[in-house]
Amino acid sequence: MERKHSPLSKFFDVIDKLESILCGGTLVCLLIVVLLQVGSRLMGFRLTWTEETTRFFFLWMMFLAVAAGFNRAESSRVVILVNLLPRPIQMLCTVLYYVVTLGFFGFMVKYGIDLTMQKFAFNEMATAVAIPMGAVMICVPLCGLLGIIGTIQSFLEYPHKVAIGGDKK
Repeated sequence: MERKHSPLSKFFDVIDKLESILCGGTLVCLLIVVLLQVGSRLMGFRLTWTEETTRFFFLWMMFLAVAAGFNRAESSRVVILVNLLPRPIQMLCTVLYYVVTLGFFGFMVKYGIDLTMQKFAFNEMATAVAIPMGAVMICVPLCGLLGIIGTIQSFLEYPHKVAIGGDKK
């Protein structure tokens, strides 16, 4: 039993594709920048912008990957102790999983927007590449929103993967 199709399946497919493209794109860009950095050092000169650019691509890639991990309920969870609890409490833990996850991503959206707006308001610029820091930090609320969408997708289409205690009756 893999995916249960929901009325939002086409929307989720578009979001999944977008996340895959963004994650892959940031990984390729990260690889290119790191190779440029290593190559320039081997040739005896330094590209000053590569260290900061690497950090920004890594930040985007990491936040995108966290959000993408929730699409198919592939996020890490340790449920060994929860499986020892009675079935009603296990079901409560499953509900708690969704509530805490949505709360965390909601926190990311709210405070990520605040952080991004602050960066734009103070006109903060990256040191080496001279781009607005708000453009870098916008990944926080964006990935929080993608995480909320992914959690809803896992609730609708992969509930068997999230259910603690398996298919016990």
